[in-house]
Amino acid sequence: MNAGLHRGGPSLDRLGVRRRVGVLDLIALVGCLIAIGGNPAKVAADDHWLIIGGGYAPEGNQASLERNVLAAQQRLALQNSGVKSSWIFFADGTSPGHDVQVIDRQSVPMANQLMAEFLSDSTDLGLHYRDHRIDGVRGAATPQNLQRWFSVEGRQLSAGDRLVIYVTAHGYASRGNRDPYDTSIATWNKTSVTTKQFDQWLNTLPQGVDVVLVMVQCYSGGFARLIFDPTDSDQQPTAQRRIGVFATVHDRPAAGCTADVDQADYREYSTSFFEALDQTRDQERSGPAPADFDDDGKISIAEAHAWTVLHSDTIDLPVITSGEYLTVHSRLAESGDPDLLGDAVPYSQIVQLAGPVQRAVLDGLSEQLGLTGEDRVQQADRQTRRGRRRRSGTSDGRWLSIQRRIGDSLKERWPGLANVLNPIATELLTRRSDEFIAAVKQHPDYARYQQLKDEQENQLSSAERSVKYERFIRTADNVVLAENLRRMHDGQLWRDYQNLVEQESRPLFGF
Repeated sequence: MNAGLHRGGPSLDRLGVRRRVGVLDLIALVGCLIAIGGNPAKVAADDHWLIIGGGYAPEGNQASLERNVLAAQQRLALQNSGVKSSWIFFADGTSPGHDVQVIDRQSVPMANQLMAEFLSDSTDLGLHYRDHRIDGVRGAATPQNLQRWFSVEGRQLSAGDRLVIYVTAHGYASRGNRDPYDTSIATWNKTSVTTKQFDQWLNTLPQGVDVVLVMVQCYSGGFARLIFDPTDSDQQPTAQRRIGVFATVHDRPAAGCTADVDQADYREYSTSFFEALDQTRDQERSGPAPADFDDDGKISIAEAHAWTVLHSDTIDLPVITSGEYLTVHSRLAESGDPDLLGDAVPYSQIVQLAGPVQRAVLDGLSEQLGLTGEDRVQQADRQTRRGRRRRSGTSDGRWLSIQRRIGDSLKERWPGLANVLNPIATELLTRRSDEFIAAVKQHPDYARYQQLKDEQENQLSSAERSVKYERFIRTADNVVLAENLRRMHDGQLWRDYQNLVEQESRPLFGF
């Protein structure tokens, strides 16, 4: 239960928490004025971006990571982005070496593509390396460069500023049993940065700088614990306001990281998250943007995250900081907890307690997954257990069977193709390539093969479908945990939680 989607439901409004948060925000604003000598020109805080991207080495620096940075860079360049400055650290930085792994199958002659597909192996077909194409990179994504940035540029930020840190890289699970949440970002030259090290860097920022984390690396959920003060045994929030969204939980890999340059083949957290934020830029749209679940004319960080939870067809189990807070500080009812809700709350009560963002996710996933009735959480739980017993593939094997049949017919016609290193293979790939292509595409089963293969590629694997049930459960659990936190009557815990919710309710860009 460490991924949540909260915008505040009826229970929040009943307590008048929004009014108290408004007073706290006013106090913070006065503090910002004092910190800058009372200069009214600084009342409007600035947004800054720090982008950390790339792999640990050329063989781990796939084109998709480069694409994520380029897409973010394009959004930051928009006149209405609201971003004052940005810094990019990517792979080997400004070094001219070939640091990006690319797979471009369309660059390979058709005869070669078909011979690999039916007689050999298409893995890594079209693979090559080149230098990255990101302009304005400050340097290599190394711990030394990042630490230097926090020591120099980071300290030039001002109270009231917001620093957005976007990490699109690889990640590692915790390497010790003492703290499973101390996961790592893989950085260039096979180095890494742990959650604890990142916390120390954040602590060097000037007082009053807010931090927003958007992290899509494997095991990124460990960094959600950065909202807690590691020196506080009660896991209270840090003095620095920190929020974030993360592609997946602390103990699972994330989707993405492909060298394939075909955009249609690329799906991961960033894809859906930024597409949701872009919806307000669609000038041809009439009415509210689909991801504007509360109809306020803006798409918040929480709404873009919720859109991703609802629509991203990947293995990711996304995390948001307010949900991580509930994992630590709230609980489901146990024996002796008559005032708290348990794990069998009727669905009608869950949606009544949910805010508009959570409700959209719950209802949307219910429709996608065919969940009905009051026991939807229990239905979803049974499906996740069943999914773990199944293999990840959903193929009925028909297209693979046809693929073998076409390959066998080619070897019957040209027996030397039993080994694609035989001279006949070279001949069919060069001066007789048209003959070979025709033999494949005119096979009576080729059209059916293509149809079944396309259908298979567009289906959710059992792992991708199972994780949607888990997303449903986590969203429902976080609605219940939020209500239980209110019922625990700890004013400070409730205010700290609502503070996270309020910060997550802000937009990420100016558009």
